[in-house]
Amino acid sequence: MQKSNYSVERVTKDNYHMYYDMVSWRMKGVELTKEEKEITKKFQHFDICKELEHSGFYVYAALCDGRFVGWVALIYIPKISCQRWERGVIYVDELWIAPEYRRKGIATQLMKKVFDCQKETDAVEVRLYVGEGNIGAEELYKKCGLRIDSKAIYMRSNI
Repeated sequence: MQKSNYSVERVTKDNYHMYYDMVSWRMKGVELTKEEKEITKKFQHFDICKELEHSGFYVYAALCDGRFVGWVALIYIPKISCQRWERGVIYVDELWIAPEYRRKGIATQLMKKVFDCQKETDAVEVRLYVGEGNIGAEELYKKCGLRIDSKAIYMRSNI
């Protein structure tokens, strides 16, 4: 397994265009062209950048070869229902790494950021959901110290 030279950065309004390019890459299966990236760099994305400023919301991305190649999005959720929950939890909403950058330690480093946020917020625990049959993700999360607690059914409102 060859290690990539990368850094982990918090996504902000200043680098959001790179995050946008990466999400487009994930959704389309191909990277944007250099020209397309120049166009997205000029977008202002005011509404989205406002979302990045929400207290307790974090997005980190792995920077490698001049572009973002993976990300983790998480949020601190306060819990005030009983003695066990005097403090909140960190919920990982999504973690993704571009296929050609997987198994290079990037996801593990992004998960370290998750645990850093847990410490910074004094959260009780880290929670996340894994798609059924996503063995690679399960193995990663177990390696990072998480355990399977229960099975769940994912539900959402109509879009």
